[in-house]
Amino acid sequence: MLQFKTVELKDKPLLDSYLLKSDYRNCDFSFSNIFCWKERYHTTYGIVNGFLVIRFVVVDDQKPCYIMPLGTGDLTGVLEILMADAEENGFPFRLMSITDDMFALLEKAVPDTFEFIPMRGGSDYVYLTEDLIHLAGKKYQSKRNHINRFKIDYPDFEFVPITKELIPACLEMQKQWCIENDCTDSDMLHSEAHAVRTALNNYEDLQLRGGVIKIDGKLTAFSFGQAIGQDTFGVHVEKALNGVYAIINQQIAEHVACNYKYMNREEDLDLESLRKAKMSYHPAILLEKGLVQVKS
Repeated sequence: MLQFKTVELKDKPLLDSYLLKSDYRNCDFSFSNIFCWKERYHTTYGIVNGFLVIRFVVVDDQKPCYIMPLGTGDLTGVLEILMADAEENGFPFRLMSITDDMFALLEKAVPDTFEFIPMRGGSDYVYLTEDLIHLAGKKYQSKRNHINRFKIDYPDFEFVPITKELIPACLEMQKQWCIENDCTDSDMLHSEAHAVRTALNNYEDLQLRGGVIKIDGKLTAFSFGQAIGQDTFGVHVEKALNGVYAIINQQIAEHVACNYKYMNREEDLDLESLRKAKMSYHPAILLEKGLVQVKS
């Protein structure tokens, strides 16, 4: 039987040795996401024949699932071990958050075994960082207008990097955001609030990077994330009061993610308002993901 263990902070160097070498821009391959959401998904991991294997529980049916093994070597052998692990423990073998290039590797490793089921709500929105910094061209005219109006209305606004001294104010703003958006009324928002608090309370140990917007000295927005793979900055959290999302998004791109080619602003969860907002920034890549299962 395979041995899986709960993800802990002390595991970050080990997991990062696999995660940060990846060419995938998938937001699920970020240690901070894995760690901060581990309670909702009961996330565990193991090292199997030189591959990092992550197993978690799908909320909808409470059955375990895996994500794409990360490593080099015999992928076929690892997949066979995982399929045997699933059978031994009495649950169907499934892989989640699988992209087209991952599925191609699976097909090569175990031909004509799996089927791919797209999950549009799980697709990642990946943008060119330069686009989000400069918002150039006609397609971004409304975004520029919004930011220019903000700068006229609040000429003394500040963008300040998040430090440990700002964590209490971020936690307080998160609490206020939850009151305004009724986090208790949504299982996902409730879990997200817990993940945000976990991230903020472990901000330095997780090596997160982000910033806040202050207006008249009062914190009105914050955002943070970390690298995904080699060329992408993942924005894990973006919270704002009084409709200042456009400015925090632009400032994070300019001051935090500027050394990365891409920014991954994660999924829309099939929420129409969120999908509309993310599409309005014109992603360079809509990173489609889906479920892989054994053909029936």
